[in-house]
Amino acid sequence: MEYLKLCCVAPHPPIMVREVGGREVEKVSRSVEAMERLADEIERIAPEALVVMSPHSRLSAGGFVVKTAPSLSGTFRSFGAPSVGIKTEPDLELARALVESASEQDVRLIPDDSDPELDHGILVPLYFLARREYPLVCLSLSLHDYRDHYRIGMAVRDTVSRLSRRTVFIASGDMSHRLKPGAPAGYSPRGSDFDQQMVDVIESADFRRLFELDPMVVEEAGECGLRSVFALAGTVDGHSVKSEVLSYEGPFGVGYLVARVEPLEADPKRRLVSM
Repeated sequence: MEYLKLCCVAPHPPIMVREVGGREVEKVSRSVEAMERLADEIERIAPEALVVMSPHSRLSAGGFVVKTAPSLSGTFRSFGAPSVGIKTEPDLELARALVESASEQDVRLIPDDSDPELDHGILVPLYFLARREYPLVCLSLSLHDYRDHYRIGMAVRDTVSRLSRRTVFIASGDMSHRLKPGAPAGYSPRGSDFDQQMVDVIESADFRRLFELDPMVVEEAGECGLRSVFALAGTVDGHSVKSEVLSYEGPFGVGYLVARVEPLEADPKRRLVSM
């Protein structure tokens, strides 16, 4: 794919940030190393924009939301590190064009110029992946179904191609929050089942399997990253990919998955025609 250069699955626990986690960072060293590997790749790509979907951005009952405030910023103040943060500008041309492309996919994307705050679902990935200041397009999840999240990914793909914008897509999200007793959302044996299925989906690059996940397993897992991964899958719809899980771990009872999905040549066999 000419302009969408790379897609990433990135966890967002603030404890990965050294100024927040301190010595606890050692317990997520595999995730940190994998994020640094992605950062090296993004630096070589030198994208003209980053598109980030965060589960912690403000939701709207009407659809997805894209931030269109004239500047964007956030810090880790809520996590004890107020001096650590990011300030950047949005790619407003890309954001506005994406609103139109989403409409063509029968998905509503709502511009919001009143919310300049970058939540930790954006800040943590960018802490690692953005070694310089990149124009951002920040997307929320929606209350709509998985197919709409897939379609918003398709809209991202179409928009960056239309604008000839060299872009990296970041699907922010953690996997199950219920991996072991004492985990933040309690324990469910289905948590590890869900996470293994997600690892298998990424490794196989068979994104059709996302639509075959057992809803009960998903609900029991207590995840926050599945919809972001659906959007990532939509960005590479109809293309062959090189997909790789760089790391997976869950030392605190929450699954942290770091992965790269590189779009390659068009492949009609990989188009989900049922969309």
